[in-house]
Amino acid sequence: MEETVEKPSVTEVVNRCRNGSRSSFRELYELYKDRMYSLCVRMLGNTEDAEDALQETFVRVFRSLGGFRGESSFHTWLYRIATNTCIEHLRKRKREYSDERLDDPEQEITIPYDPEHTDDLKLFIEHALEKLPNGCKSVFILHAVEGFKHREIAEMLDITEGTSKSQLSLAKEHLRKQLLSSMEV
Repeated sequence: MEETVEKPSVTEVVNRCRNGSRSSFRELYELYKDRMYSLCVRMLGNTEDAEDALQETFVRVFRSLGGFRGESSFHTWLYRIATNTCIEHLRKRKREYSDERLDDPEQEITIPYDPEHTDDLKLFIEHALEKLPNGCKSVFILHAVEGFKHREIAEMLDITEGTSKSQLSLAKEHLRKQLLSSMEV
């Protein structure tokens, strides 16, 4: 008869990491890297930035794990770090974009969606998400794509549940307007 070895709980792995176990940190990384990478790609819109954000997220987790008090689930705490890392990348990108525009105001950087030349709904959604304000984008992705409840999103982003609901509503309205305007062409 084959002996089954139970996988340790996330709490056990986190506790071993806090006690300095590098192999446990690797285990933690392996448990969450795919979900965090997926979140980063959705928020940042490209794999290169997502890879950077993923790496930065886990560096922050490694440095901050000693301060994790367990007041929220580790999962929620990790999503908060990843989301905040992505928001910082988006802000940096916005500053760089502004600097580029100041250097050459004639330069057109946006990529317009042209429904006559593509029927790829995914491409449209990716472009539409890029145009959302950061707060709306974060809430929309965490709620509509990742499946979190507003209570969890509020905890991750350090906002109220009402703000989370409002940001989701604004995101949906913004996306609806973009969809309608693309159909008018």
